[in-house]
Amino acid sequence: MTGAIPALAAEGQPGASARPDGGKDQAERQARREQWCKANPEKCKEMEARREQCKANPEKCRAEREAKMKERQAQCKADPEKCKAEQQARREQWCKANPQQCKEMQARREQCKADPEKCRAEMQAQSQERFKKADTNGDGRLSREEAAKGMPMVARHFDQIDANKDGVVTMEELQAAGKAREGQRKARGAAPG
Repeated sequence: MTGAIPALAAEGQPGASARPDGGKDQAERQARREQWCKANPEKCKEMEARREQCKANPEKCRAEREAKMKERQAQCKADPEKCKAEQQARREQWCKANPQQCKEMQARREQCKADPEKCRAEMQAQSQERFKKADTNGDGRLSREEAAKGMPMVARHFDQIDANKDGVVTMEELQAAGKAREGQRKARGAAPG
C-alpha cells in the first residue's frame, strides 16, 4: 500500500472501512489527486503508468491485485501485531498530511461507535443514493460502464460483486458483497494471534 495516494488509499484513509469524503463527487477526488501529484510527481507518474497498463489489460491487473491481497492477508495472519502497527503508522501519516479530514473522520468513527445502527443506516442510504446516481439508464442495475463512471470501487471489484455473473450489478448484490466484506473484517479482527 506504500505506493497508494495517502488521501485516497482504499478510497479513504488507509485501514478505514468508510470513505472519509462520504461519497462526495469525483471532481473533489480529482482535485485531491492533482494536489497529491504536484507533491509527489515521480510516484504520480508511476501511478498513471500503472493505470494505463491496467486499462490495457484489466484481467492481468485484477489477478495481480488479488495475489498481492492474498499475500498481504497471509502476512497479517502470521503477524497481526505487525500489520496493526503498520496500519496505525499509515493512519498517523495520513492524519499528519490531512489534519482536518482526519479530525472529521475521528469524530465520525466515535459517532459510529456510539450508535452503530444509525451509522450503518446512513451508509446504506448513501450507497443507495450513489447507486441510483450511477444508474444512468434507470434500470436498477449497473453495467460495467456505469460502474466505471459513477462507482469506481464497484467497477474495480465488479466481477466479485456480480454474484450471478449476468454482467450487471444490482443493489442486492452490492449489499451482499458489503455484508461479506464486513464479515471478513470481523473474522480477521477475531482471529487468534
